[in-house]
Amino acid sequence: MKKKGELVIIIILIVCVVGLIGYILVDKNVINFGNSEATENNESVSDDNSNDTTVEVDPTVELDSANESIVTLFNNAHRYTIGPWTTIYRDGGYKVSEMSMEDKMTLLSSQWLEDVENYPVGTDQNLTYINESTLKNDFERTFGPNTYAQVGSITDGCIILTYDATNKRYSTTQAGGCGGTTAFDVYETIISVTKYSDRIEIVSATIYVDGMSNQMYKDYNKTTPLGEPLITENTVDNTEERENTYNQYIKDHKDNLEQYTYTYMLNEDGFYYLDQVTRTKS
Repeated sequence: MKKKGELVIIIILIVCVVGLIGYILVDKNVINFGNSEATENNESVSDDNSNDTTVEVDPTVELDSANESIVTLFNNAHRYTIGPWTTIYRDGGYKVSEMSMEDKMTLLSSQWLEDVENYPVGTDQNLTYINESTLKNDFERTFGPNTYAQVGSITDGCIILTYDATNKRYSTTQAGGCGGTTAFDVYETIISVTKYSDRIEIVSATIYVDGMSNQMYKDYNKTTPLGEPLITENTVDNTEERENTYNQYIKDHKDNLEQYTYTYMLNEDGFYYLDQVTRTKS
């Protein structure tokens, strides 16, 4: 009976460990390198300057662009904005190493806005807040461990949450918020994902649609028209149709469109963190 009890305890411990590992992997958005999602390339090439040496090519794995973790990494590199974000699409990208803590917080707004909570604190007034611990988790999931630092306030470009040291949260009683629509928008589709020994590179292609001029463009500055919009009606009801139509157009014409490379570096903890975004084809 004693041995049987010990066996049961061992089994329970194994299940717990496996479950914990599974939870960590899901929470950290680890990429699944299953055979159905990856194609490996591990070739070597000759060095033209020598007859007896070879240069090893960095082994690569082509990943599925529809992988949920890949999509999450990609989405987290974009801040909340109405219309194309100028930092990427006008200026050509950014490097995390050159961003201030405030800029990183604004980039992160696409994530922390989903974690903001509200509750009434008086007549026609609400407290809007996010706990510092929640913000820290969002921040370090994108930029890496021990990268979070407390700031005086955070903003998505509209609402401003000020740090509350007493309650260890960022909050405001500011009424309302930003909203609206734009006639100028960008459509961006992942066209390839490559895993190297030290990083993952997600490559996207884009088109720009301007409702005012009724034209599609190759670039943010509208210097190269691509013809009339494929979908003329812009309503909430046809959002999925619009996305699918433009995504397919981008995939079919990707070699003639702007392309951007999103780089995520492998950290010593085994996870990938955002490093930079660069326009790699004009």
